[in-house]
Amino acid sequence: MRFRILLGVVLASALAGGAVAQTDKHAHEHGSVKATETRASDADKPQISAKDLKQRLDKGEKITIIDARHELGGQILKGALHIPIEKLDEWAQDADKNLVIVTYCTCPHDEAADAEVQKLQKMGFKKAYALSGGLDAARAAGLEVVKPGDN
Repeated sequence: MRFRILLGVVLASALAGGAVAQTDKHAHEHGSVKATETRASDADKPQISAKDLKQRLDKGEKITIIDARHELGGQILKGALHIPIEKLDEWAQDADKNLVIVTYCTCPHDEAADAEVQKLQKMGFKKAYALSGGLDAARAAGLEVVKPGDN
């Protein structure tokens, strides 16, 4: 009997720990983009690596960074704007079409960031890129992550 109770406690702890350890990989919607849809190959996507983004920022290049997630999950890249896709039209009305823009998310395949880049390009922003690997890649490359509001 004690073994069954101990086994139950161990299993419950393992399951709870696994749920807590997960990052915000999908706490947002993608609008019309679904993970199961066929996407263009990675070679066709306008993307930038986190390492390249950090190098460009360290050189002082002016880059507008957009967090494409609906829910921030308590973290945002320092200096990033939180603009979910449904608010992108409003933001873009007054934005310079020559801006270098990098969008990111926490999706497994950068779906929300890619969707925003496609929309930006249709609006005439030719220098829009999705951050390959999203927030996790940015953090690993040394970009500062802050709490929303500390931005």
